[in-house]
Amino acid sequence: MKIKFHYAWIIVFVIFLSLLGVQGVRLSFGAFVEPWEKDFSMGRGTVSLISTQSFIIYGLSQPIIGRLVDKFGARLILSVSTFLVAISIMLTAVVYHPWQLFILYGVFLSLGVGGASNVVATVVVTNWFNEKRGLALGLVEAGFGVGQMLLVPGSLLLIQWIDWKWTVVILGLFLMIIVLPVILLFLKDHPSEKGMELVGGYSKEEKNIGRYSSNLDMTMWGIFRKRQF
Repeated sequence: MKIKFHYAWIIVFVIFLSLLGVQGVRLSFGAFVEPWEKDFSMGRGTVSLISTQSFIIYGLSQPIIGRLVDKFGARLILSVSTFLVAISIMLTAVVYHPWQLFILYGVFLSLGVGGASNVVATVVVTNWFNEKRGLALGLVEAGFGVGQMLLVPGSLLLIQWIDWKWTVVILGLFLMIIVLPVILLFLKDHPSEKGMELVGGYSKEEKNIGRYSSNLDMTMWGIFRKRQF
């Protein structure tokens, strides 16, 4: 009996790998606290402030990222975000003042991380899965944990063996040479790009939605007013 493999599972792997790489780099922040304190003569409070700024930028970016994904597609946003994180983390190797870390890590890297988050993952999974969405979402979300499990201790070991500057270069190259090409080559926003249907096919409501979509109130205020939302 032949088992038919759906391309949607390739999509799951691509999103899993991208979250592993990008979020793993973000969660490796703690590995650089002590080296940054020594090299930049910063106190623990100042280094922690960079992390706080990063979380704020990340959180504020999510609604904007969601709107950009709707407009330009998940593939473009995820590709640009991964590239931004790779460049930003590598450039931290050549900074000389704490304020440069606030800009590179606290702003640019955080915006990139915001674009490679579960917002993009959820959109892609929804586009490709009508069935088994829970399983697909669980697999891609596992990228957060696996990234932390691999890249945090990996960063600590590299810092101990070489130094933190070469470590950030290696992390950036990992995103640039491995993760980004996989996204560009294999990620597709919709099954139609591969001439396929989503897993589970389209429901009758989805097939007929074009008949009455013009009557729906799809403004932002209209969505907030809906009882379902």
